[in-house]
Amino acid sequence: MEMVNEVLEQVEQLAQLMAQHGATRLELGDATQRITLARASGAGAPPAHDEAMPPLFLSDYAASEAAPDAEPESLWQPPALLEVRSEFVGYCTLAPLHIGAAVERGQALATVEVLGIPNEVVAPLPAVLEGWAVESGQPVQYGQPIAYLRPLSEE
Repeated sequence: MEMVNEVLEQVEQLAQLMAQHGATRLELGDATQRITLARASGAGAPPAHDEAMPPLFLSDYAASEAAPDAEPESLWQPPALLEVRSEFVGYCTLAPLHIGAAVERGQALATVEVLGIPNEVVAPLPAVLEGWAVESGQPVQYGQPIAYLRPLSEE
């Protein structure tokens, strides 16, 4: 029972990170198990700190009896596009990046100016920029998508 509680705590932490970074789907796995966390359809922007977490569900968990012969790296498949969302309400200025550019974790993708104060919107993980959801100079709302990233494997 103690191991189950530890796993549930880890899942809750991952769900909080997903909400914090605006991720809609997270898949984790190795040779013996696979866990998928996904935001329920219709779930909007990440919650404010005093609101409850958006509905999440756990699926595709199956512990296999014997590990397959394949190497764990060969089982990794990149998740779908990740939406990077604004955590602010203000005017957005995009970073000078072209579609297809590789971005590092923590690299600035855009700046949202709030009352004259610039706030960076950064890449949550190493990825490739697949597209922009807004134009430079456009006003953005809290939780509005700014960029679409295709995550890279962290080797």
